[in-house]
Amino acid sequence: MEDTTRGNRQLVRDIIMSKTIEERFLICAALYEDAKEFARIGMPAGLSDEDEKLYVFKKLHGAHPFDLAQKQASTK
Repeated sequence: MEDTTRGNRQLVRDIIMSKTIEERFLICAALYEDAKEFARIGMPAGLSDEDEKLYVFKKLHGAHPFDLAQKQASTK
């Protein structure tokens, strides 16, 4: 679904692209950390540290890291 006008998308792109590479990297890193916090909202209580990391990874990337690695290996 597209709920942002083309003009607004272009404005945001122009603002981001006016930043240095380092600034864009830091913006990306901050957004990733925010996404991890949102993923933790629905996390079940009582998970081990390792299970918490796997839960967040799966929420963000749609699969367990091992499954993604297997999929990548099978495409080579």
